[in-house]
Amino acid sequence: MLGSKLNIYKKEWLEVIFQGRNQSYGAYELRQLSPRATNYGLAIVTTFVLLCSMGKFAYDHMPREQYVAPVMEVTPVTLDDLVEKIPEEKIEDPLPAENQPKQIAQDPPALDLIRFPEPTVVDARKAKDDVAAQDDFKDDKKSPARLTLKAMPGGSAIARGEFGDKKKDGEITGKGTGTLSGGDDKVHDMVALEIQPEPIGGIKTFMKWVGDNYQYPSAALEQGVNGVVMVSFVIEKDGSLTDIKVGRDLNFGTGDAAVTLLKKARKWSPGIQNGRPVRVAYSLPIRLNTIQQ
Repeated sequence: MLGSKLNIYKKEWLEVIFQGRNQSYGAYELRQLSPRATNYGLAIVTTFVLLCSMGKFAYDHMPREQYVAPVMEVTPVTLDDLVEKIPEEKIEDPLPAENQPKQIAQDPPALDLIRFPEPTVVDARKAKDDVAAQDDFKDDKKSPARLTLKAMPGGSAIARGEFGDKKKDGEITGKGTGTLSGGDDKVHDMVALEIQPEPIGGIKTFMKWVGDNYQYPSAALEQGVNGVVMVSFVIEKDGSLTDIKVGRDLNFGTGDAAVTLLKKARKWSPGIQNGRPVRVAYSLPIRLNTIQQ
């Protein structure tokens, strides 16, 4: 048997092994089906490998749209850009002399006033005003003035102020309404003042006070918020800070914390215009750095 030339991969070798034995046993059937099962498995694996290779080849050679990253324009920002620039106050052109508004006398006159403009030599066709005759002033109860006005009982012998047809209360149009105290409630810009407002001890001392007393919100500390909070307010005539608003906020309660702090600030030295205290608009940048906290 050892010298036999039977091939162990052929059916004859299987017959020799199971000769005289129960060939209905499972091992006999398995060995009979083994070559066919092996061929089927090899064919399936080969087909799968070929399909994968063809799919990979087709995917690699498939035309694709090239992705173009969008170009982002970066604008450099400097510290000067963070400070809000205060617009220059517009200076109105003066009105012509003939259109200048006039003031009404502060006191009623005790004498009848007759308009007597300053005489000027012009062509008769261009003359606009009729000059009163000198005979009109012979009466002791009449007096020359810039307009005609009847005397009033209890009036002043010498009325104070200028005479005219419009009242000028501080505005160039002559139609504005002044305050009872004669003050100016307009909010002025810093650039147009004679004397600018200033905190007690100077602006450096004030900024140090802001940095030492600013309470960082817990949410801002957790988020690591850094940047500049821009706050605007009005410095009143008595130096107090009012109308405090947040112009630029970093969120997480940073703006509200700045408003709360400025409400506790001491009074400033007020701004001065025409020798009087005036209300002044002011913008203050507060730089936050949670890393130092």
